[in-house]
Amino acid sequence: MEKYDIVMPNELGRKKTIRYKQYMYGEVDGIQKFRLDRHGCGPTTMATILSSLGYNLNPEDIAKMLLLDEFGNQIDFYNDLENGRLGTRDLGFIYLLNRIIRKGICDISYDLIKLSYEHPELKKESVLEMIKNEYMAMICVGPHNDYYPKTFSNGGHYIAITSVNNFNNEFYVANPNNIGDNQIDCTFTYETIASNLFSNCFDFLMIKNNQETPKVLSKKQK
Repeated sequence: MEKYDIVMPNELGRKKTIRYKQYMYGEVDGIQKFRLDRHGCGPTTMATILSSLGYNLNPEDIAKMLLLDEFGNQIDFYNDLENGRLGTRDLGFIYLLNRIIRKGICDISYDLIKLSYEHPELKKESVLEMIKNEYMAMICVGPHNDYYPKTFSNGGHYIAITSVNNFNNEFYVANPNNIGDNQIDCTFTYETIASNLFSNCFDFLMIKNNQETPKVLSKKQK
């Protein structure tokens, strides 16, 4: 079984997506007390976004850049799996993007959209416009609250918003877990996405490729 799906574009506006499957990965060389299948939805989702934007990076590549410093030492902000706070992990992905940009691994830019949870509708048009204009979004879903739906996961979980259906303005997602195997052809309303967001995170981490033709990474660069 392949470790990823190649989701082809369709006439409704879905973009080509390389969807990595978190559950197909395990330990990562050089990283202790960490397994992608158990804790790696974030690196897997980031790999999905960057690969879909045209850069040849898999979840193991992302995990190493996220969790190992320039000298190969493990960074603790993500790996304290029992005591780590979600907000700290979110900062880790900002660190990762800045590192990727600084090292010239990907020519990308990013932006953050933070919601008012009392009035999430205020950001709807901004999110739609950015996704329609070549951004993909990393979000954290799965609120620990039985009064809200859990469409994508039963706990805190990262997924990607990849594109918009041009006829109903609903979102296509790339969910790296087993549930995501059955969500490739589904679309979800903004309201469904907003109700599933894990509160007190960056909400929408928007990422865009700055090149029309992305470069292919060499093994040395990776």
